Amino acid sequence: MEIGYRIIRTDDIGAQPLKFAQISLWKTADWGVSDGDRAVSEAISMAEKCRKQSIRTVFHPLEYSLSNQQAEKTAEVFRRLSHASDLGIIIHDEGGEDGDRLSSKRAAAYEHQVRTIAGLCHVSIENSFHSEDILWFWERFVLSLQADVSITIDIGHLETAGVDSITFISGLPQPMVDRVRFVHIHHQGEERYGVKDHWPLVPGCRELDALQALLRRKRDLFVILELDAWQDEHGESIQLLRDLE
Repeated sequence: MEIGYRIIRTDDIGAQPLKFAQISLWKTADWGVSDGDRAVSEAISMAEKCRKQSIRTVFHPLEYSLSNQQAEKTAEVFRRLSHASDLGIIIHDEGGEDGDRLSSKRAAAYEHQVRTIAGLCHVSIENSFHSEDILWFWERFVLSLQADVSITIDIGHLETAGVDSITFISGLPQPMVDRVRFVHIHHQGEERYGVKDHWPLVPGCRELDALQALLRRKRDLFVILELDAWQDEHGESIQLLRDLE
């Protein structure tokens, strides 16, 4: 297991004494970080600065769809990121406009774009849109592809969706376990700004127990603490993860 942290601003680089980080960027943001084309340029610049400090990076672009009418524009953003990528790009699962599974047309568009990007850099698909149905999504868009595509398990998203993360991971089919590369971990707490997750970890929390269950099945994972730098200023959550090593 290699532990990493999240970077959303240049000042976050080196906030933790770790040699792996996720650079998150938003298509739209109104809360103090760059978005759009500026965010893409800054993310690429941050990756270059991380590389100078021997910090390996993976990109995590948010709010970018590969199945709707903006798919070609999204793919172009991902192509730009792929040239600066160390470990690839983490993308989200997607659904239809009615909240159900992707239609056959949109599923074909999603698969086409995933294959295209996977030809440039590694792609990993995270549960975000519909964690309750994520096994179907991973079966359809990871296991069925021979391209360079893996699974990212977001344990916090499972818990927030009402999925028992410990039972989920313990029962995960082995072919899916074999394709897991990244893990997002954060704690579900009280609601804040409309969300309940992305809180610091606490001793004995379910998210840590779920990660431990996964580590019993696969050790070679990149585990990303998905918090803002200030949320783990003194490294308590990082230490809880280190205790599992």
